[in-house]
Amino acid sequence: KDGRHPAMERLTLEEMVAHQLALAGRRDRERARAAPVCRGDRLFGKLAATLPFALTAAQQRVITEIRHDLAQPLPMLRLLQGDVGAGKTLVAAAAALTVLEAGRQVAVMAPTELLARQHLASFGQWLAALDMPVDWLAGSSTAKQKRATLERLASGAARLVIGTHALFQDGV
Repeated sequence: KDGRHPAMERLTLEEMVAHQLALAGRRDRERARAAPVCRGDRLFGKLAATLPFALTAAQQRVITEIRHDLAQPLPMLRLLQGDVGAGKTLVAAAAALTVLEAGRQVAVMAPTELLARQHLASFGQWLAALDMPVDWLAGSSTAKQKRATLERLASGAARLVIGTHALFQDGV
């Protein structure tokens, strides 16, 4: 055999089951919370009309599913996976535009500044066609830039902000 003791296999299985039960409990607690209902496809429709390419069937399907989730009074619990170049950022833009159309603010956070800057460039290019500015907040932002962005967020002038973990700081 592979040299593993049956007791170790049992312990591994029990740990996996405990982990899954903990995740299920957390998911149930999150689903019990209320979330704002967000509907709208006008803004993304305007954006899609400016794109130099057609959406794939998978992108259209996922955008429809996300819009359905956002229209519910429950938090959306979804993980979007795809290969590099599959259009995940465009799907995120569709979700953001749905929320913006409902009158809410949107924050898009990336795990690295490099990826956040790529998102800033993509969103900035796409949303320029809608005359919608995109704000930026990252650890590398100067104190003056951070202060200006925070003021725009607090006043509601900033509708969409892209950044890194700096979005989690107090006052954002």
